Amino acid sequence: MELLNERWVPVHGYEGQYEVSDHGRVRSVARYRRGKAGAMVQVVGRIMRLHTKKRKNNGRTLPYQEVGLRDGSPRGVASKCFLVHRLVAQAFVGELFEGCHVDHIDGNHSNNLYTNLRILSAREHGRLHPCITDPTRNAKMQAAAQAKVAAMRQAGEIVGRLRARTEGVC
Repeated sequence: MELLNERWVPVHGYEGQYEVSDHGRVRSVARYRRGKAGAMVQVVGRIMRLHTKKRKNNGRTLPYQEVGLRDGSPRGVASKCFLVHRLVAQAFVGELFEGCHVDHIDGNHSNNLYTNLRILSAREHGRLHPCITDPTRNAKMQAAAQAKVAAMRQAGEIVGRLRARTEGVC
């Protein structure tokens, strides 16, 4: 499904392979790649599936969407994962600098529309969300969230944990 007035721009570092839209979608570009026997194989362009970000060390999910992009290396090599809101911000908002944060203005992390994103320094982002920079405040916030979940479980509102089906390497 194509959206009206949707603009597509090549992904930085993956020109000719992938494009990102101002609505937060990523697509592969129709192209040819070298197959197993060395023959050229056609790759059909398609909208890429976005995944929920997972931490590698503990498997917890984060509210951000990510996409796996391949750089033309062999199929045995894992794809590299990128956060979609950072791809959109780099393409439509401005150049990302060292240590910058991309903030969702409305607080909805799945809304990757370019008008909902802004590039901030870590200090500016910390002023907007104090629990990011203050470890004591962050620990209190996490403890309160865990206590709320425990109370919901005891009240019977939460029966168990939902395990997301893992798809792909990301």
